[in-house]
Amino acid sequence: MSGAKGKQINIEEKSRIISKLESGVPNKDLAKEYGVSHSTISTIWNEREKIQNLYDKNFLKMKRTRTTKHTKIEEALLKWFKYQRTNNVPINGPILQQKANDFVQRFGEVFVCSSSWIQRFRTRHGIVGGKMSGEAASVPRYAKKPDDIFHADETGLFYNMTPDRTLKFKGDNCSGGKMSKTRLTIMVAANMTGSCRKKLLVIGKSKKPRCFKSVRSLPVTYENNVKSWMTSEIFERWLRDWDAELKANNKKVLLLVDNCPAHPAVTNLKFIKLVFLPPNVTYVLQPMDQGVLRCLKSHYRRMQVLKLIQNLDSNNQNSFTVIDAILMISEAWDKVLQKTIANCFRHAGFKDNSNLRLRD
Repeated sequence: MSGAKGKQINIEEKSRIISKLESGVPNKDLAKEYGVSHSTISTIWNEREKIQNLYDKNFLKMKRTRTTKHTKIEEALLKWFKYQRTNNVPINGPILQQKANDFVQRFGEVFVCSSSWIQRFRTRHGIVGGKMSGEAASVPRYAKKPDDIFHADETGLFYNMTPDRTLKFKGDNCSGGKMSKTRLTIMVAANMTGSCRKKLLVIGKSKKPRCFKSVRSLPVTYENNVKSWMTSEIFERWLRDWDAELKANNKKVLLLVDNCPAHPAVTNLKFIKLVFLPPNVTYVLQPMDQGVLRCLKSHYRRMQVLKLIQNLDSNNQNSFTVIDAILMISEAWDKVLQKTIANCFRHAGFKDNSNLRLRD
């Protein structure tokens, strides 16, 4: 048949041809319809089991029946991608490539997933690019209104750090001063409209700092860890305490968090739906990283400078204590404007949907 040689048809079309053959459509009619030779139709029929298997695995745009050498990685990545898109999680090429390499390590294969492999993977499965109209992950399935959608993220704060640069007279040497490594971890959480912000979770190194001796109550929730880091135990305790608060108010929320070892999947939460962002997700999808944390630290540094000037004027050489830092960071959190939080959610792709629903 003239012009038929060399034409390739994909798995999806081959599956249709098999269905038509099974329903009694003659070989010659299908050859004419698809512009291929009779022998091509016969070959498709002979390979029908293999073709249907590829079709079932969603290899719809593949034009040859041979599969990739890395079948386990291909199938695991496709399954993961389907799950994320079912939840409306935005996935781009670099995220898909990183996840593929994660599967490579998990399955112990000797293979480095390149961007060209991802492109071929996309072609095989009919995956194309598209602009998100709103990247609120699985929000439409769980939350009934923006006030119920929260994001939480933590950041490190070297609360006693002084400037590492100074003004000086020409010819003077710069000496003195030591960069302080005293660190706190701050967990920040707020809802999509900025109308509700959680009390800060502050993680220090000492369980009972000496400066706490005369303090009856703190404006933050304080936890401790030998390295002042977030741990899975602290995260779970924080979540369960919040869940109990929500129960008292009969309110359900959705909470988006980064996917990391310190954020485990906490079970049996009744009033918090915990949703994890994709592993190794870029900061652009996290609302708090869009400016909330930067704004919080900016307010803190201004107050720290004022405190430093007060100490210099009064000849007080004492450094900031943990309680000083806690009081200032709590005040700084109050200074972050509601519209700043709402704008950061918008910059991350979240939008107000009037038809959002809360899953039972």
